[in-house]
Amino acid sequence: MIRRDSAPPAKARKVRPAPRTKTATPQAASFSGEGRGVVWIVLSVILFTAMFGGVIGFKLYQESVATRFDAQERHSREAIYRADGATAVLRETLTAVSVAITDAREIPAEDFPAILNQRLEPVRSINAVREAVYLAPGQDVPGELQSLTGTALTSPSGLTSVISNADGLPEIAAAIPVLTQSGEVGAVLLRLDPAALLPTADPAHVAILIGEDGRALAMQPPRSDGLFAEPLARRFGLPDGTVRQIAQSGEALTDVRIGEREMVLAAAPLPFEGLTVAVIGTPNINQGAWTRTRILYGLLFVAPVIFAIGLSAALSTQMNSLKSARLALGDSEKRFRLAIEGARCGVWDWDRKRDTVYLTDSFARIIGRDEAMMLSGSEFLSLFNQNDRQRIAAAIRGSSKAGDIDIEAQARSLPVWFHLRGRPWGEMQDGTTDRLVGVAIDITERKGAQARVAAAENRLRAALESMSESFVLWDPRRRLVMWNRKFRDFFDFTENGLKPGMSYSDVEAGAGRAIRSVQGGTNSGEAYEMELKDGRWLHYSERATSDGGLVSVGADITDLKNQERALKDSEQRLRNTVEDVRRNQQRIAELANKYEQEKIRAEEANRSKSEFLANMSHELRTPLNAVNGFSEIMLREMFGPLGDNRYVDYVKDIHTSGQHLLSLINDILDMSKIEAGKMQLQKEPVSLADIVEQSTRLVKARADEKSIRLIIELDDSIPDMTADPRAFKQVILNLLSNAVKFTPEEGRVTVRSFEYQGRLALQVADTGIGIPKEDLPRLGRPFEQIESQHSKSHQGTGLGLALSKSLVEMHGGEMKIDSELGEGTTVTIIVPFDGGETGNADDDDLADYRFRDTETDAA
Repeated sequence: MIRRDSAPPAKARKVRPAPRTKTATPQAASFSGEGRGVVWIVLSVILFTAMFGGVIGFKLYQESVATRFDAQERHSREAIYRADGATAVLRETLTAVSVAITDAREIPAEDFPAILNQRLEPVRSINAVREAVYLAPGQDVPGELQSLTGTALTSPSGLTSVISNADGLPEIAAAIPVLTQSGEVGAVLLRLDPAALLPTADPAHVAILIGEDGRALAMQPPRSDGLFAEPLARRFGLPDGTVRQIAQSGEALTDVRIGEREMVLAAAPLPFEGLTVAVIGTPNINQGAWTRTRILYGLLFVAPVIFAIGLSAALSTQMNSLKSARLALGDSEKRFRLAIEGARCGVWDWDRKRDTVYLTDSFARIIGRDEAMMLSGSEFLSLFNQNDRQRIAAAIRGSSKAGDIDIEAQARSLPVWFHLRGRPWGEMQDGTTDRLVGVAIDITERKGAQARVAAAENRLRAALESMSESFVLWDPRRRLVMWNRKFRDFFDFTENGLKPGMSYSDVEAGAGRAIRSVQGGTNSGEAYEMELKDGRWLHYSERATSDGGLVSVGADITDLKNQERALKDSEQRLRNTVEDVRRNQQRIAELANKYEQEKIRAEEANRSKSEFLANMSHELRTPLNAVNGFSEIMLREMFGPLGDNRYVDYVKDIHTSGQHLLSLINDILDMSKIEAGKMQLQKEPVSLADIVEQSTRLVKARADEKSIRLIIELDDSIPDMTADPRAFKQVILNLLSNAVKFTPEEGRVTVRSFEYQGRLALQVADTGIGIPKEDLPRLGRPFEQIESQHSKSHQGTGLGLALSKSLVEMHGGEMKIDSELGEGTTVTIIVPFDGGETGNADDDDLADYRFRDTETDAA
């Protein structure tokens, strides 16, 4: 915009060319003159016709060549487009696999296959992926997969192509190594469909994906009779390697023939070794447009010839000379305009006497105007920034004596910078001139580049200053260019001790004052270590740059040196320890021998004990059966009343004591059988609900006496299990009896079942006195009782939990006890549904399944 002052400025004036003057053609003076003129005209017309015909023919030839070249360019662009599409699919697939295995080393080994398989699901959803499989180290892999993986891993691109796999289909295989947490290396194998890599494009062209051996892997659109077996070059009678050559050069072949048809063959390489995309199709020349072009050039040839014939009779030698001069002037002006516009500059002409400035159309277009214009001096200055106007005016005033003008200025309200250069026009009189002519060069891009270079240099310097290593840059003549603070600190240079341009030897001499010793680096280019006088160690390396300069980097390795010294001390202590261990080996061997003998004696004593208990239990059960039977007959008074009521109480005590003693003997007998390995389970399908109901019925009377509530929470969806009914019932009965025994009045005993890791879990929880944490490991041992001020009054032998634990383990299960003193105890048994053996459950995994009192939670 032109700034408006108090008085409106003169409107910009357009420059119009002066009208051309017409010259009269002189008449012929004589008949001979007219004859010579006719001959000259005829010769001129013939010559013009021949020359113009040659030009038209040459232009038609150029149009034909350009048309064929355009067909080649279209095929080359399509080949590049298809190659880019295939590359994008391959890179997307490989990137998805890289994302899936990014933190592979942090995945636990036991969960690695499952987690990696889950992460590979997005990869398998890609259309081009036929199969994505993880091959673990040491895994038994089929020969085909092993061969594919080995070939892909040894390939620089990580890919390999197969013309025919086990299913008879071509495919591309990619293998990506995976480093696991254990340090072993597996691989992710991708089997890709080559046809899915080719994007759809011009249906009139055929796109072929070619492998390393030149044979086709996929074709779009596909052939009805499948892919051809021979290499593509041989298919079209071309020498081997032709397709790879045109792919690398980016050109296309037009002399390829299929039958009588001429075809165009173009190819583009993929950034993966051995893969190329070729495109074959007809030249697709627009015959209608080509016919119109020939008609146009025919008309262009005929019309000027006719016009030349009519015009040449009226022309003269003077007009031809004038025409030639004008044509030369026009060409010169056109070249000048093209040069000005190509250089992004314009011409200005300042007439100081009339205070007018002429701007060419190229200058006007740079400042957003449409055409050349004439401005006043103030209007011209108003085109620039306020800060630059006075500088330009001063330079114009000073040019009358100084001569040349050279100044940079910014346009007003536009992000455009100009470099104004000019000089006086014509001869200077009295040292002054009234006219200045110059050019205005658009330097906006240069200004932007300078700003970007300055910003990049500032960022580079900030990055170098933030490095923990010293950094020095030398030019090809080994002169100092750049350094950071760490270099100055390491070698005790002062703030002004280093300056750009210092020689390598001067800097090296200054740094040598801070160095105590140097180790290594005997050969040129090798890294070396140096010890500074302040005790620090540096690892120093020098590398040549691409322009012949040098980069020196020094890292502080003082901590590593200290660790190395500590490792040496540790190694010496380890040698001493090994020597002590060797001296103690003989003593350890003697102790091991004594331990083995004591173990044998203990096992023999344990077997003797078990046999004794089994024999004694058998001998005691026979009289106890008589005592229990006769006492029960007397208690029921089957043969008449006993008389005194005290006899009834005595008989009841005898019967209860006999039953207790018989139960104790049975437990001892079962325990001895288990320890002796003679216990045999009779497994059959049983219902957990029936066993729990029977066991609950047996302890319900004792629970009712203490007002203890029995709560049953069984999962109805749990199927039946395979177990020994008597043994499993004895386990549940023992757990319920202990829970009722150690639960105070008004307490609760809850039985709960659920499925845990494919096995049956049964919990018996009470709100009893609980067990201290330190006593929990002792539970489950034979004859082991945890006595306290709350439980020492209760009867028991300590065989119940031990027997229950042994029976559960014989069912392939395990028993867990969780208790809090004063809060209650939860006993969890976990057994397989089929009664077989499985692995142990993790206590942390059971944390979410531990029994919680629903009433307490609700409170």
